[in-house]
Amino acid sequence: MPIIPGPAKAAVGGDLITLTWEGFDAIDSTKEWATANGVTITNSSMATQDDVQAKLIGSNPVRLDVTSYNQAYNKFYADELQIINALDPAKLPNYNEAGIFDAFYKKDRWFWNETLWGLPFCWGLVALVYNPKMMAKPTSYKDLLAPELKGKIAFVDDNTGTWPGLAKVAGVNSYPNVTKEELTTIFENAKLYREQTLSFAPSNGDVVSLFVAGEIAACFCIGTNITVDTARQGVVTEYVVPEEGAFMWSDALCIPKSSGNIDTAYAFINEVMGPGPQAAIAQRNICGSPSRKAAEVMDDATRALFDYANLDGILKQTPLLGIPPRESADIATYDEWVQAYENLKVGI
Repeated sequence: MPIIPGPAKAAVGGDLITLTWEGFDAIDSTKEWATANGVTITNSSMATQDDVQAKLIGSNPVRLDVTSYNQAYNKFYADELQIINALDPAKLPNYNEAGIFDAFYKKDRWFWNETLWGLPFCWGLVALVYNPKMMAKPTSYKDLLAPELKGKIAFVDDNTGTWPGLAKVAGVNSYPNVTKEELTTIFENAKLYREQTLSFAPSNGDVVSLFVAGEIAACFCIGTNITVDTARQGVVTEYVVPEEGAFMWSDALCIPKSSGNIDTAYAFINEVMGPGPQAAIAQRNICGSPSRKAAEVMDDATRALFDYANLDGILKQTPLLGIPPRESADIATYDEWVQAYENLKVGI
């Protein structure tokens, strides 16, 4: 018989089971809150966004109290798979109109049909990361095709983190709504980069290990935060926005339907949205915060990463991308992208 999660606890405290990207667990920055409330946080790191739904779909979901979703997965999780709970804004006072930059307050990646599903708690860029001791600063993704870099390039095996970049380098600017013919063009062009590639690394941590071991000179498209992780292991890497551009991501905290400690999940998410934890997450991961108050308490280097004084205007020009449609007669579907990407990885 399937194991049904037990009734959710009705008080703050006890075990909290979370699943986040590496470096985004907020355990250190919420330590004081956790100690004061008797909360023990156990976090696992996801390798790709798809790890989340893999744990939550089916008749026997894994207990997760808090996890996160990339903006592209919003309605996929809430409406199609129905694996996350609608949120009660009254239990999340740190998420308020005055304290959150407009681009992140109740916009359609997190709020639709008058219902809140996730709280955006970080954002940043996916771009090209390279080791300046192993190659000159690239100005284009095409620089990765240099003969001397053959076997020294990596991809991170993250579908929606990689697909927009593959579209860009093929000259297709309409992602995620590309035609089936354009999809063929994108993956024919992608074969040029595959021929340069040492590995489709399973996770960001594996890319870090490849950089630290000196096995790769660059990663095609990855979150800029990994430069922190390589530096901690003595290897300097840098990120660059190539002429083809970078793109923006934002992750939102949410409460899965398999949660067994909902009150503590709400309290934890609210704490993470406070100025101190927000500033700490931004500093740790070289990313942005949606919190106006966090920008006020950041160290100078972290605040200087983005123009917070003019952020509302800037972000209006940088849309958050979704995923390809699940069904379409003319537009390449999500499943067609998955198949084309799998074919690329195995050399078809």
